[in-house]
Order: sequence, then C-alpha cells, then structure tokens
Amino acid sequence: MKIEIAEPGRMTQTGSSLLKLIQNNNMPILDLLVRESIQNSLDAQDDTDTPYVDVSFITGKFRKEELNKELEGVEEALNSRFIENEYDYIAIKDSNTVGLTGKLHYSEIDDHNYGNLLKLVYEISKPQEIEGAGGSWGLGKTVYFRIGMGLVIYYSRIINEKGEYESRLAASLVEDEMKKDSVIPKYKNQSKRGIAWWGETYGDNENQTIPVTDQKYIEKILNIFGIEKYDSNETGTTIIIPYIDKQYLLDNNQAIYHDGENNEIHPSWQSSIEEYIRIAIQRWYAPRLNNAYYKYNKFLRANINNIWISLDEMEPCFSVIQALYNRSNGVNLNDILSSAETDTKSEKIILRGVLEDTNAGTVSFTRVKRSLLKMNYPDNKPNPFMYINSEILDSDRNKPIICFSRKPGMVVSYEVVGNWVDGIEDSLKDEYIIGVFSLNSTNRLVDVNISLDEYVRRSEMADHTSWGDQSIENSNPRIVKKIQEQLKKKIAKEFFVEEEVDSSRLNSGLGKLFGDLLLPPENFGKKPSGSSEKKNDKTSHVIGKNKRVILTIYDKKTEYHNGYMDLFFNIKSNSDIKMCGFSLSVDSDNGEISLEDWENRLNLNKPFEIEECYVMKKNKNEDEERITLTKKVYTGCVDDFEMAFIMTKAGSGCGIRISSNVETRIDVDVHIKLLVYRKDIKPAFRLEKFERG
Repeated sequence: MKIEIAEPGRMTQTGSSLLKLIQNNNMPILDLLVRESIQNSLDAQDDTDTPYVDVSFITGKFRKEELNKELEGVEEALNSRFIENEYDYIAIKDSNTVGLTGKLHYSEIDDHNYGNLLKLVYEISKPQEIEGAGGSWGLGKTVYFRIGMGLVIYYSRIINEKGEYESRLAASLVEDEMKKDSVIPKYKNQSKRGIAWWGETYGDNENQTIPVTDQKYIEKILNIFGIEKYDSNETGTTIIIPYIDKQYLLDNNQAIYHDGENNEIHPSWQSSIEEYIRIAIQRWYAPRLNNAYYKYNKFLRANINNIWISLDEMEPCFSVIQALYNRSNGVNLNDILSSAETDTKSEKIILRGVLEDTNAGTVSFTRVKRSLLKMNYPDNKPNPFMYINSEILDSDRNKPIICFSRKPGMVVSYEVVGNWVDGIEDSLKDEYIIGVFSLNSTNRLVDVNISLDEYVRRSEMADHTSWGDQSIENSNPRIVKKIQEQLKKKIAKEFFVEEEVDSSRLNSGLGKLFGDLLLPPENFGKKPSGSSEKKNDKTSHVIGKNKRVILTIYDKKTEYHNGYMDLFFNIKSNSDIKMCGFSLSVDSDNGEISLEDWENRLNLNKPFEIEECYVMKKNKNEDEERITLTKKVYTGCVDDFEMAFIMTKAGSGCGIRISSNVETRIDVDVHIKLLVYRKDIKPAFRLEKFERG
C-alpha cells in the first residue's frame, strides 16, 4: 500500500499530542478499548430486522515480514524495530452494522457530510451526530493507537451509494515523532508530525491516499491475520491492531487485592487477555449484552475467538446488573433477583420544573448475599469489587456499588465513594448493596430544545466515565446533582430507616440497643442495673484511638437524668500536634453515621445532641481552667488552645475541636451534657482527623 505522510501545518495535531488526548490513568487500557470499540459498533447498527449487533474480539499471531512489506516507507524501520518473526495482534470485528460509509476523499464532500470512514480513519475530534450515540468518533478512538505500537488497520464492507457491496481497507499509524524508534520518515525534509496513512494513491498527488477497494488485495491483507472477509449480505467493520504486548496490556493499571493474611490475590482474568476481555465486556455492557428487552435499539452479542458470552455464562455479579437495569426500565422477569432472599426495589427520580416529564429516570437497587453471587464453595467467585476493578476499601464492611447508564446501554461508571453514594450506609461483610440508575433518555428539558440524554452526554468526558452539570442558555438546571441527591436518599431510606422500625428483622440497621453503657434500660434518673451494671464497674476505658490521640470515657462518672445524660471524657495526644477533637454520631450495625448525614442526607430528626460542653485543662500552676461552650458561646481559649463547639447545618451540637497555633501535646478533660430524644438509637463518639505541626 502507498504511504501518505501527514505534513506540518497550522492548527494541526502531532502524533505525540494525539496520544496524550485521552490519557485516562484511572481505567485499564483494555477497558477503554472494549468500551470504545463496542460503542462505535453499536452506534453504527444497520436498519435491518436483525435484532442484535455482533461484536467479535479476535486474538492471534502474524508474521511480521508478511505485513511489513505491504507498508511502503516503513518496512525497513519496522523490521529493525521488531526482531522476532511473529507478533501478537488483536482485532475487533462487528456485523449487522453499516460499516465505514461515506466519501473516500475530502474533495468529494458536500454539506459537511464526512461519513464514518473519514471520521474514523482520517479525522480526529469530529463529533458523532447520531442522536443517543455513545461516543463521538473523536478523541475516544485514540485508544486504538495506544493498544499496540500505533499501527491500526481498518477493513469494512458497506452498501455504497449505488446500492452495491463495496469493500474498503486502509491503515494509519500514530506515533510519538520525538522518539528514537519512530518509523515514519520525513516528507521532503519537513519536520515530522508522527502520523501516516496507507491506501492507494488518489489523483496526481503522490502524498494523498484513499482506502484500497480491490477485493483480492484486501483478502491478501486479511490472510496475514487469518481473519475472514465479509461475505454474502454482510456489512460491518473490522479493526486490526498489530504488534501488541499482551503482558503490558494485562498489567496496565490493575487494582491489587489482598487476602486476610495480606497475600496478593490475582483474579483469573488478570492472567489472560482473552479472559480479561470477556469480563470487561460484561463489566461495561451488562445492561445490553444478550438483553432482548433492551428497548432503544439492537442489543449486543459478543464473542472472543468465536466463543460466545451467553446469558447463562454471564458472571452472577453482572447478571444482577442486567436484572436491575431491566427493572429500571419497567421489565420484570424471572431472573437472578427473583429469589426470595433478595430485597429489590425500584424508585423513580422525580424532578420538577426542569423537564417536560418529571421522571428523570429510575434507580433499581438490591441487597444481595454472597450465596447469590456464588462466592461460596464450590464456585468461589470473586467479590463484586474485583469484577468492577475497584479497590476493596474495608475488609469488614462493603461500600455500596452504584452504576448509571443512558440510552446506549453502556455503564458509564461504577461508584463506591463520592456524590453517587455518600450517605448510603455500608452493608455487612457478607452482603452487597448494588444499584443501577437508568436515565429517562427520551425526556426533554423545559424551554430548551435538547433531550435529557443529550444534556448528560454533553457533560461526559472523551472517555465517557462520568456525568456532570452544565450551563445551557445561561442557566444551570443542576439535573445530575438533583438525581444524585434523590437516589442516595431513596436507597439509604430503604436499607436503613425502615429496618429500624422493623424489630423482627435479624439484620436490623439499628435495632433496640438497651443495656449499653451509655443508655440505661429503663427510665432516665436511675442507674443501670443487671448486666449493664457489670459493664460499668470500670473506672474508664478507651473508646477512640489512632497513632497520636486517645479518647477515653470515665465510665463511673456517667450520670443519667430525665431527658439527658452527663458524660465525661479525656482527650490526650502522645506527640505534638496542632488539632484534635471528637464528634457525635449514630451507631448502627452497618457502621457509624455522622449527625450531619443523619439530618441532611437522610432527612431524619436528630435522636440526640450536645447541649453544653465544658473543657478543663490544668495550667502551669496546676490550677484547672474551665471553658463553657454552647450554641451561643461556641469558642473559647485556654493558654494557647482554642476550643470550638461544632454544630450541624441544622444547628445541632455534634462535637468539639481543640486547636493550637503551635505544635504541642494536648491533654484535656471534657464534660458534655447530651440531650436524648430517642432511647432506641445508640450514640457513638469518634475521633476527628487531626493535623500534625
């Protein structure tokens, strides 16, 4: 094939700059490849009656001399750079798609209708104009150049403007032109841009090419890789990426897991590129994979080296994701979540004043046990955090997992911390809270000619891994933020608040906690009796500790009164620090909840609060100085210390902070008056983060 070398010019990209455009350092490169390639295929679905798009991932080896000799201008450089006889490649082949349609050359374009061919092979940053598309045919495709050494071969079969089947093949190379091992030569002694294409010469210009359309030559190139041509009435696109390093791709940005003895755990898919792709397809396309109930367009079928991913062979974790997605779209089936041991619910997210239809979408969520996910013997499946390539943040409790999707049916992101999940309580060690939000994509914004799907799509980055809000016509409707806030409240309420009043449930989020050291079993005004008295026969015990600060409660000083308690603490540092303190929270089987979250995120009435706080510190003369802090007098000083009374946004006393302008050791006694409004909810005190000087 003839070479076309990109010439330097104004407002043009170089190879090195293109390779940096979508440097997503948070997601493994194989995941980026799966997301981008499948989305491009789904966006290009044809209008036939076939209900699905097929995407095949193919891996194999090729002989370098057979390929290199077909690439004019770089054969010798490639042979020098790659010294082995055989190398690996990966290919992505789709069918039931329209293929790389459009004009073969820019001179034939009218009305800015570039077509798929020019956008994918010869352009960068050209937007996808199909409504509801997942990608843009723009920056996302740069991932193809990062999978191997930068060489990508495009083969496609289309129905052309004459209604005839036509095959097309071209190649492109994007490389860092500043590296010593770059292979693209200079064109007429001009500076390098690091970009080249191969095809057949176009017109009289020796440095302009168009795709090869000769069927016999195309088959010759395909035979190098053992890839079958499109035949009969098939149309589609095949992308071939040679010179890949399998081990590099497998090692790229993988989360590291440990067992209880701190030994590293490596999921099976981290040792095989084919197995990794099988998991990644399910990870990102579980809502649309083999899902005949996907409502917007054709569903997805996928295989790796002709081994199909069937519904029965999907990992249980991703079967749960698909079941939740279907429920969020009004489809209730006899599926993995139909079991009596699951607790599943769907809730609409209602936004008023910003959408033509108040329904912004639906979140479906569940709490499932290890057994449903086949994590027990003999299956021993990994936990969901490994499947979504997320760190395991706590070995004793499980963060909630929330994912979200719009019209294309790709999971945009899995969230375990941040704006989508803060306020949802962690589940117990053997349970997992999983939720899927499905956008009401066809809804439209009020007074703005844009769909809800398009509004969200515009906020996505080039790699489509997040949603955010944006201004439209000088107004920001904050739709995404409102969705997040409602979603968190609905899930938190279902899995925490309602369980509090249902004392018959074994896994109660709060339960009845009489008999604890801090709360007496009977009316206030009496000392605890029975078992509680036995707990209370110590003088003091530590209730909070980290590397530099210890929080101790004086057990025997605790006093119970009608409607309130007097509690006595000591807070002491064992090294010089500038700040420390402690805060009041709600204790539960699922972990502590700050009083701030209880009031504002869960929208619940406070069960208790600190009314007054007295801080005592001995001065240099061994005399005790005492500061009284309240909602009205919320700061005070003793020597170099500043004491601050901390309140929630709603004005409830919730803690104390002690700070100093210089690093010093802190040792103070604290007496608080705790107003108690509910006896069935247990208070807890935790150390706040502190700073060292």
